[in-house]
Amino acid sequence: MTKQKGLPLRAFAIFLLAAVVGVAGGLLGSGFQKGLDAIQNLLTGRADQQSLPDAVRANLAWWQTLLVPTLGGLCAGLLLLILGNKRPPFGIADLVIMVQLRKGALRLRDTVVQMISSACTIGSGGSIGREGANSHLAAMAATLLARWTRIGSRPRAVLIGCGIAAGMATSYNAPIAGAIFVMEVVLGNFAMDVCAPIVLSSVLATIVRKQLLDEGAVYQEAAAASGTELTWSLILAAIALGVLCGFGGIYFRAGLTWGRRAFGALRLPLPATMALGGLVVGAIGTFMPEAWGNGIDVIRRVASGDTGLGVVLTLFLWKQVATIASVGSGGLGGIFTPNLVIGAALGALFAQALGTFTALDAGERTAYVFVGMAGLTAATMHAPVTALVLVFELTGHYELTLPVMLCSIAASITASLLDRESYYTAAFRAKGEDQPGGIEDLAIRATYVRDVLRGDALAVRDTASFTAVMSLLAAHRGDTVYVQDEAGHVVGRIELQDVKNFLNDPSLTSVVIAADMTRPAVTARPDQSLAALLPLFDDPELREVAVIESVANPRLLGRVRHQDVLTTLGDEVLGQQRRTGSIGVGGDHLLLPPGHELRTIPLPDAWNGLSVDALPPEELAGAVVVMAMRPGAHGYEPLLAVPDLVLQDGWRLVVLGPRETVRRLRAAATASGGAD
Repeated sequence: MTKQKGLPLRAFAIFLLAAVVGVAGGLLGSGFQKGLDAIQNLLTGRADQQSLPDAVRANLAWWQTLLVPTLGGLCAGLLLLILGNKRPPFGIADLVIMVQLRKGALRLRDTVVQMISSACTIGSGGSIGREGANSHLAAMAATLLARWTRIGSRPRAVLIGCGIAAGMATSYNAPIAGAIFVMEVVLGNFAMDVCAPIVLSSVLATIVRKQLLDEGAVYQEAAAASGTELTWSLILAAIALGVLCGFGGIYFRAGLTWGRRAFGALRLPLPATMALGGLVVGAIGTFMPEAWGNGIDVIRRVASGDTGLGVVLTLFLWKQVATIASVGSGGLGGIFTPNLVIGAALGALFAQALGTFTALDAGERTAYVFVGMAGLTAATMHAPVTALVLVFELTGHYELTLPVMLCSIAASITASLLDRESYYTAAFRAKGEDQPGGIEDLAIRATYVRDVLRGDALAVRDTASFTAVMSLLAAHRGDTVYVQDEAGHVVGRIELQDVKNFLNDPSLTSVVIAADMTRPAVTARPDQSLAALLPLFDDPELREVAVIESVANPRLLGRVRHQDVLTTLGDEVLGQQRRTGSIGVGGDHLLLPPGHELRTIPLPDAWNGLSVDALPPEELAGAVVVMAMRPGAHGYEPLLAVPDLVLQDGWRLVVLGPRETVRRLRAAATASGGAD
């Protein structure tokens, strides 16, 4: 038999969608960058190849330097008023929360308004990066695709992760760093079914960006000019710099938090608050234009050694103030790029201080600039791997591997010892959420009752007769019947053992109604996570939970079984892509249909004594019995499941069918007492 080749349709689909997201992210991110360039050229009179600080110094008077970011902040705030004073998800921090908890949604109208507002802030000199906007744009494209294709919550989270990776890659021309950031920080998962589509999306976004913007590694020329040789002194000093970066990351994060609180305490209208933040940036720009914008050109200047100690020290201090003002006043953007600028300045200051004790050449001073960039990024984000790879891709200077690695690790450890929170976990706390700890905790917190809900719950009125309850249990072979009042609200449940208590006294069966056999119902809501649901199953006698609309309106929506919860968590943690989808036959592998399984199950008690052709079709629900296994002296003896084969107690069955049906049959057979 010829071996069937190719990927299952579902696996192919996620790669196709990831590719679309990558291309869309590259196009949208490049378009956003061109739009920002046009705005800055208009507002500052910047010529081609001229840096933003040089344009501010050459073309703007002091009052214009104050006015431009102030008006930009005012316009950005007025635009956000369209959203009704609410703040929908925006930028990487919000996207991390949305992906990990699978809560919230991106809406096209909100995204358009936020993008224009972000362009006003960044284009007028606000000290924030464009990576937040780029990631949001690509994530919006991923969301639209997810809605159109109606994929599940897990692949939807992966697809939005592809969007974040595409946005990061487009911002920095760094496809590997973009992908690793999503896997390290956003998803916390390096499994192949997650890694592959994210890498594909990130790479395609970078290819599109290169075609549209024609840019290589951002700091390749500066890094190449350094000509740094790896020495032990450089390695040891990198560890010391990493410790300093750890402290610096903590103080930078504390400053951002203080800025938000300070601007919020003013209780000004949003446009006035953002205009005030712009005014602070404008005031700094009158004597330090390098604090404007995201600072990519400034890092080149610091790395080349064209700035003196006074300028670097001033930049280190006032760049933080400008970023705190831009972010604290409500500006929409990212902090990745400002973080790189501050880290570069810290690295340059460290090199200057080290130079008083030992001779440093120009190449070594440049190396510390890039090492400092990685260290402060690792400390702020608690993402040393992302910081390491990002600096490599920004510079193309792989000789710095060891010092950058040591600095990133030292910075991350130092920051973690001082404060376990990173910039992104702090965002979780600010929203009153706990960040999932590990893939298992993530699966429990990010999977909801609605994801495992069954709509086949058995229900009767509280006035139903004993005979009606018995008929319902007999017809559906269920163990639990939910009791509803006249309004359709759940008032309790009847277990099979509750019915058995009345069977011993036939005289009662004619007068007993459902209300007489009712015990309290255990309920859950569709929006509750499995983390809240699992403690309910601590009761060993509880097999399922009733799902109601809300506490105020306890209308029965369905049920959730303990077995379904465990199965779903297994799929979330292991990933269905990792489960086998083929069987070996005579050296060949046969691919099973998507969503199907071939498994052995114990013989259900109710099927004992039935022939294969007499098995109830409503219970098989599309599954077929392929083979029976009869216990013998030397193990199980396989028997072909011919129609007239009579099944007997202790046998096992090999069943092929839809995954849900096979698992239901197996769980039911095991629960009825069959050996597993």
